[in-house]
This record gives sequence, structure tokens and C-alpha cells, in this order.
Amino acid sequence: MITITPRKSIYQKLHKAFPKPPDAARRCLDKYIAALERMLFDALQRGQTPLQRKLNLYSLPLKQLAAQGGQIGSNRIRLHAWLKSQNLELVQPVTLGSNLTGEVSEVRLTHLVAMKNALANIEQALRSAQTDSDIDQYLDGDIQANYRLFDMLYPDYRFDWTKDQTYAVFDPVPVDVPSVKAYMMWLSTQASLISSGRKALYLRQAKIILAVASLTKGLFYQRKQPSAFGRMYYEGISVQSVNKELRRAMLGNCWEYDIRSSVVAWKMGFARSYMAHYGISAELRKVFPATLNYLEDKADFTRTVRLYTFSDLDKTQAELQTRLLKQAFTAISFGARANSRGWQNQAGHWTNPALVDILKNPEERDRFLNDAVVAAFIKEQCALDDYLVELVQRSHPALLQQSLLLSPSGRPAKAKVVAYLYQHGETEVMDVVRRVAAEHDRVPLGNVHDAIFFKRRLGVDLKWEIEQRMRQETGNPYWHLSAKEHARYEPKSLDAAAYEQAHRQWLHEEEALATAYYAGRTPTYTDAWWAEQDD
Repeated sequence: MITITPRKSIYQKLHKAFPKPPDAARRCLDKYIAALERMLFDALQRGQTPLQRKLNLYSLPLKQLAAQGGQIGSNRIRLHAWLKSQNLELVQPVTLGSNLTGEVSEVRLTHLVAMKNALANIEQALRSAQTDSDIDQYLDGDIQANYRLFDMLYPDYRFDWTKDQTYAVFDPVPVDVPSVKAYMMWLSTQASLISSGRKALYLRQAKIILAVASLTKGLFYQRKQPSAFGRMYYEGISVQSVNKELRRAMLGNCWEYDIRSSVVAWKMGFARSYMAHYGISAELRKVFPATLNYLEDKADFTRTVRLYTFSDLDKTQAELQTRLLKQAFTAISFGARANSRGWQNQAGHWTNPALVDILKNPEERDRFLNDAVVAAFIKEQCALDDYLVELVQRSHPALLQQSLLLSPSGRPAKAKVVAYLYQHGETEVMDVVRRVAAEHDRVPLGNVHDAIFFKRRLGVDLKWEIEQRMRQETGNPYWHLSAKEHARYEPKSLDAAAYEQAHRQWLHEEEALATAYYAGRTPTYTDAWWAEQDD
């Protein structure tokens, strides 16, 4: 929860400039501060860069602040503009954003305002906890503060809504509260490889989730934000936006089912129609050998490319290198340029191709792009991309005129068209998964695009049935689901640890007393001992 307190002199000068009606200055300033608090709260949930944390900067849309900050006076002057004209600004821009680049302004608070962040220093508070009661009292939070946070996140929510009314706006996700608390303790006391900035962000997100769950009987409300590209996104914190470990903590013990190589599998569903359209009579495997090998055994495919790409094949680097290659192949599948150099965009900023950002070492990147297997994969993906765009041109030409699919030059962008088609196809096939699961009374805990989470394992028969329906209803034989089990974070009791430590100390002290007693005791000699002495 962010609280902004301005200097009294701001209100006094504002009231002097706009004395009528008597409460106009107070109401307008309160509205402006409320908008600023919301935006600072959102900025902190998105996270700050290391430089922003060092310089106390926040990413904040100034035009939006000016619009939401209200107007005052008979001439309806924007309060944001008036504050600037009077040198009474609450925020000072350091770098200005641009509509052309999509960048948001960076600002810092001025000396005329003080900020209090109730979600700061979480790590310190958890580290200093001595008992389980200390942890619960801090993480459960003050109920009034939790209600204020809830109102900031969900200003339109009503507690008397029906289930249907709630689900029309939100996707509630159940929260394993003890698991989230255990995750926060692990993050605060044991996680040593996570930067302080990311740790603070994850702790804030977890604390917000707990605050909401405390008021909703263990649910966290994810506000729906459907994309024109076909996917369902959520605004702010959600199972989609949090890191994987916090997601695991939220959902607790569960099973994840995701579509194996989803974008490549989806595109291969068009392979036969591609061949028929161009009159290709060869076997499918001869036309798309690399793509089929990738789908059938991605682990072996990636391992082979890894041996060719990286000079350092140390086993400790294998996991990282494999992850980078998977990212590279996914980027290629979405139309990433097979370039090894960047370019300057219209705003004058340098832009790197996705592959440059993934494979940063230029020698490794060049070896990757020059590998015959990779080159074949890129060629096959490009062929399917071109066919998909041509298919849209023939069947839905109006779609290519939509602004969201155009490049800055005004022409249809192939990568955007493919992403648009894929995300609609992804939503369609995941709807099949959800529908078939519901027929067996299996309700998902959460959804992350091509992945879905269930409390219990689906079982071999149900998984097979779902896959068959996915293939039948979409006409794509390449859909497969991969299963992965997730375990909750198990709480560790500080009280039990303290008792165990005290018990060990007691045993140590008793042992020391016993040793001292026997060391100073006068021996009692038996008759047998005296008989031996007489001999």
C-alpha cells in the first residue's frame, strides 16, 4: 500500500488560487494524490531496474497522471499542469516517455512529497521473526489495511456479487496460503542466488496475494484482460505474471499439463494443406524433416544442436545452454529474424533481433545459424509462415488491414499475422482441454496460455481422451500434452526449531554435568578388587 503525503503549503497555495467552492482544493488534490498512489503502486508491482532502485526512479505514464489527476477552477485547468506552472510538482520527470517507442517516463518524487510504502522491508521483518505467531501476525496483516489494498486493486468489486457476476470480470484462483507463507520465509532466509531487487518484488507480490486471500476465503482475483490476438491475459498480478516459484507456492500440490512444442505443433497442422496447395507430392518427412524431428524428439534434437553451437560443453552449463536453445527455436517459430546484427528503428533506438538477445555470444550465434539442422528448421518454418499469410490473404483479406497486424510501414507484418493466428488456435485447443476435463468434473486451478493446472493427476485414460479430442476437433494430429508434478512449499515451524534447539542445548548441558560428576567422584572398590590387591 502506497501512501503519499504532500506538504501543507501545496494545499494552502491551491486553496488561495481556487477558494470557491471551499472544499474544491482539498477534493482535487486528494484525487490527484490517489491517482499518483495507484500509479506508483503499479510501478512497484512491475518492478524497478537496478538503476531505478539506486536513483529512486519510478516508471510512470505522465499523460495518464495528468488525465486522471483531475481539473480545477472555472476554466477547468488540469491540476497536473497547474502544479507544474507553480513549481509545486509532486513528481519530476527524469526521462520522458514516447508513444513512438512505447516507453514510459521515468520520474522521481520531489521534496514536496513524502511516500510511505507499507509493502517495503518485508524481508527484514521475516528475518527478525522469532516465533510462528510473529510470522502469521505480520503476513496476515491488519484487516483494515488489507481492505484498503483490496479496494485499490478492485475498486469495482462488490462482495454481494453472485458467482456469475464475479466470473464475468475475474478468474479467481485458489491460493495455498501456508505454502505462500513458506515461500516467503524461504525467499527471505535461504534464497541466496536471487538479486535483492527481484526478491523485494516477489515478496511484495506474495504479500498482496495473501492480503487478498485473507478477505476472499483463500481466493485471488485475476482481472480478465482479453487480447485482440486471442489470448486471455490478466491485469497486474496473476498466475501468468508471477515467477514460477511463486506460482508453485500459490497453487500448492498440483499437476501441470502443457502443449508440447505448441507453436511448432500448431504450424505443422497446416503442412499437408501447404503441400496440396503447391502441388508437392513427396513424403511429408522429406518436405519437413527438421520440424518433424523437433516434434518427435526435441531433447535429442536440441542436444545435437547444442554440441555444434557451444564450445564450452561442461555438464554444469548443459541446462542453461539447453534452455537458451529452446528459447531460440521458439523465437524462430514466431518469426524471429535469422540475423546476427541489429538495426536502428524509426525513433533512432537500436533494436536487436530476438536471437541476438538470446544467444549473446556472436560466435555461438553464428555457429547456431550456420548449423545445417537449424538452417533446415528455419527454412521450413519460413515456408509455413509464408503459406499462412497467403492463406489469410485469400480467405480473410480484411484481417490484414487491421492496425494491430501492420508494421510501422503500413504493410502486414508476417510475424504479427502468425502470432495472431497461433494465439487464436491456442485458445481454441485449450478450450477443448478445459471442456473435456469439465466433462469428468475436473476443474483447473489456473491457466497460463498453453498450460493448465489441475489439483490431481488426470490419469492415462483421461489424458489420452483429451489429446484425441484436441486432434479431432482441430484437425491437427500433432497435439500432445506433457505432464509435470509440482509440490507446494512446506511450512517450517520456528517454534519447533526453537524447541529442538533448546532440547539439544539441554542434552548438551546434562551430558556436561554427568561428565563433571563422574570425573570428580571417589571410586567404590569391590571385594574382588581388594582380593587382587592382597595377592
